[in-house]
Amino acid sequence: MTFNMFVIALDDFNLETMRGLRETRRYEFHSLLPMGDVLKADEYDYEQLLEAADRQLQDFDGPVHGIATWWDFPSSGLAPVLSERWDLYGPSLRSVAVLEHKYWSRLAQRAVAAEHVPAFAAFDPFDDRALEEIANKGVTYPFWLKPIKSVGSYLGFRIDSVDDWEPAITTMREEIGQFGDPFDQALSRVDMPPDVEAVGGSGCLAEGIIGGRQCTLEGYVSHGEAHVYGTVDSIRMPGMSTFRAYQYPSQLPIPIQRRMQQIAIAVVGQAGLDHCCFNAEFFYDEDQGQIWILEINTRLSQSHCDLFAKVDGASSQRAMLALSQGRNPRMLHRQGDFAVAGKYFLRTFEDGVVGSVPSEDDIQRVIERFPGTRVEIDPKAGDRLSEMAVQETYSFELGRVFIGADDHEQLEERFAAIEAMLPFEIKTEEA
Repeated sequence: MTFNMFVIALDDFNLETMRGLRETRRYEFHSLLPMGDVLKADEYDYEQLLEAADRQLQDFDGPVHGIATWWDFPSSGLAPVLSERWDLYGPSLRSVAVLEHKYWSRLAQRAVAAEHVPAFAAFDPFDDRALEEIANKGVTYPFWLKPIKSVGSYLGFRIDSVDDWEPAITTMREEIGQFGDPFDQALSRVDMPPDVEAVGGSGCLAEGIIGGRQCTLEGYVSHGEAHVYGTVDSIRMPGMSTFRAYQYPSQLPIPIQRRMQQIAIAVVGQAGLDHCCFNAEFFYDEDQGQIWILEINTRLSQSHCDLFAKVDGASSQRAMLALSQGRNPRMLHRQGDFAVAGKYFLRTFEDGVVGSVPSEDDIQRVIERFPGTRVEIDPKAGDRLSEMAVQETYSFELGRVFIGADDHEQLEERFAAIEAMLPFEIKTEEA
């Protein structure tokens, strides 16, 4: 039997990764909704996207066996409703909302793991007394200013003093509706506690600063039982919040990883998540011996799929496919071609117009020198970096490199060599 699997905004790079799974011979994959409608769009209308996806499914000439996504909102909010409409396995929209609404999620985390949650306060960004309200709720400088719903680090600002507040809140007010408005549309379908409903999807959160060694746990919930199958280290640029690389497997102490697993499983249980992948982001402050919860996402991280394939021998998409059919995933462990793997970001920190990007020949030379390496390049010649949709606040992402190696030292050496082989020309204002 062939299973018709619909993946919201299915892209070639992740499809290629998924094709490496043995079981995909039984699947026919279909992209549900165009990539440009649900990823890095200028604006989103949740209800219109929902109905467009439903029409596409109705027009399909054949049975629909599964609906899934590995993208953040709005995709993560569409899949649960569509799965329910089509009587398929998937999480409830409410459980997804609990974890994706930053304030609601903090409340759920505090209910089962209070000692691992920083001080936080929800507020209306359009309230002129918001800064006073934040202080009254026990959040003091420095703190993070975040929208209730965003993607990546978009609209995340570190506030060290009142001087940082005005420019940050001005930008927040101008741009928060991009994700806040469609998130409010999704939330209208969910019963919320009164305090969460008062904040809505267009509110903000102030959070105490947490830090340390960052990692992400990948897991799933199947028929009410949650499991974690791997931990990926998130490496930041020195002294910055910007990601430099993801590396698998984690180098954190095993007892710390096990405690994080216990916390993550407790939180997804509190939210009622089921038939769903999740990834849970944590900090480990070695000096204080403190574990902090950053956030929990209701999907697998597509950033990590290739890393699991390189090290374990099967992409983490294996879990997503099994769950879509109501089966318990069978994950492989350390059966891949490499001992370690990394996803490295190609970045620049100054705006400009792209003059040229690495050619196909440049990329092919990288692959020939380092077999198994994969490269993605985002901009095209003529693009202005600041106009590329949903860039993070403090840097511009140019592309990504996926590398395997024998150890972490070799991994770093390979990225340094590969970065030098991938030339970008960026024309800055100063130039």
